[in-house]
Amino acid sequence: MRLEQRVVVVAAVAISLSTCGDDGGAGGGHDGGGDAGVVGADAGDLDADAPDAGQDLRFGLLAAAIEADIEGSNATAASVAVWLDEEVVWVGGFGSLGEGAGRIDEDTLFMIGSDTKKITAIGLLRLVAAGQASLETTVADVLPDLEMTLAPDFVGATIHDLISHQGGILDGVETATEADDEGLRAFVFGELAESYYPLAPPGRIWNYSNPNFSVAGLLHQELDGRPWADIVEQDVFAPLGMSRTVARKTEVDANHATGIGVTTGDDPTIGPVSLDETWESAFVRPSGLVWSTPSDQIRLARFLVDGDGTVLGDDRREELSTPQVPLFPDIPGSYGYGLFVERGTTVQGAWYDVPVWSHGGGTWTHTSTFVILPEQRFAISILSNGLADDFTRSVVTAIESLVELPEPATEPPLPFDAGALDGLVGTYVDDFNVGELVISREGDALRIDAPLLDQYEIPYEREMTPLSTRVWIASVQGEELDFSFVDGPDGETYLRNRAIVAIRPAAGAGARHERRRSARRPEPDAAALRAALLRARLDPLPPLCRLRRAWR
Repeated sequence: MRLEQRVVVVAAVAISLSTCGDDGGAGGGHDGGGDAGVVGADAGDLDADAPDAGQDLRFGLLAAAIEADIEGSNATAASVAVWLDEEVVWVGGFGSLGEGAGRIDEDTLFMIGSDTKKITAIGLLRLVAAGQASLETTVADVLPDLEMTLAPDFVGATIHDLISHQGGILDGVETATEADDEGLRAFVFGELAESYYPLAPPGRIWNYSNPNFSVAGLLHQELDGRPWADIVEQDVFAPLGMSRTVARKTEVDANHATGIGVTTGDDPTIGPVSLDETWESAFVRPSGLVWSTPSDQIRLARFLVDGDGTVLGDDRREELSTPQVPLFPDIPGSYGYGLFVERGTTVQGAWYDVPVWSHGGGTWTHTSTFVILPEQRFAISILSNGLADDFTRSVVTAIESLVELPEPATEPPLPFDAGALDGLVGTYVDDFNVGELVISREGDALRIDAPLLDQYEIPYEREMTPLSTRVWIASVQGEELDFSFVDGPDGETYLRNRAIVAIRPAAGAGARHERRRSARRPEPDAAALRAALLRARLDPLPPLCRLRRAWR
């Protein structure tokens, strides 16, 4: 397996499922039988009448694809389960946990990263269903003493805003290290309140930010009275039979996969990371630090499709997979509550008009891949022990070899209207990161000029590449970043990337948008700018540019 620092799409299947033409097929050249690493027969079936995964030839192609993806990633080990024929089936453990560490079995724990978010959303929807809160309950309603120095409007964010990534707050959790349960509240009232800045007003645009779910977890904790970890373990994991899922690192036993990654965000050296060294933070816990197994993740997937009234009524459960906000202004795809909700998937060049629910997650040491095809009653969970692993080929192989899809359909083309480009030009301002971004038009293309990047000699290409009329690709430091032009309700336009949001004010609004800011607002500097660009490069979401440009 390749141990190197690289950025890949952790949740690449959240918008489109496809394979690279250079891969030579889903199996990656591996023999589907023989020593494929499928050990499900040794561990026993999860359900009494589940298929014997170790003897079922249906999983041969998937096993080969898993091994090929391990070979091309930072991981040394992976564990896989599927929901197939109405059963939860552990396909097997692959690779090795390390010299002398034993084999992966069905109970081996991995971190699931941002796949934690759907768990946080389920917990809060339980609270809403019980009448203890509403989706319109705000941060200020629950935390009246919270004062955000740089983002005073954030306290107006609602539960709906937070669990649909519309809180408008800076992403970034790297500095949170306090693991005790009290650390969640302490970080929110400390560093978050003092130094986190706004990217947009709450409820204005979709923009992925881990603190949305961390704060959501704190709201639940404050309203309930129990620590967030106890809430989800008792109210979600236990009734769903997720007996091998825990919310605290202190509850992880010896049967876990040692991560292959880094110990901190500033550490460039990828290698084995012991459990003691593995990152743990009470603040980050509700957004991405749960430990689980693929089998438990499939039990959760089955709940998302079929429900369980002891956990959540169907009306609230269905809100999880209901589109709540578009991901892009003119490209299909939405975010629900803790889930990406898509329509259509591409497999081996053919497009199928089926719904796809997914998320995925990545920590500094582990990767989670999670996909549901609800109409086909199929789901797959792949947990691996590497930083930024990519198991897209394995998901595609599973769908090709295990799922009965409808006849291929014609994929709707992405819109491009050259006549609308004049409406996108102008000066956009990011007060906290990149300063001014000047968008101009040259023919049917857009150009970006960033004086602050020029000042700090950060390389970027001025010509942008269109994906659609309102979604464009900019190359910064050799990385392709997606930028969306999103119209606001007051005539303003947002130039949106996960880590960088610049605003062009409405005509007559002056050089600055009405976004509230403190007199203590720092001017953008080289360190802040480079940190923002790092967050953009490490985006775990599936940038459409990488999917559509690399795999068409």
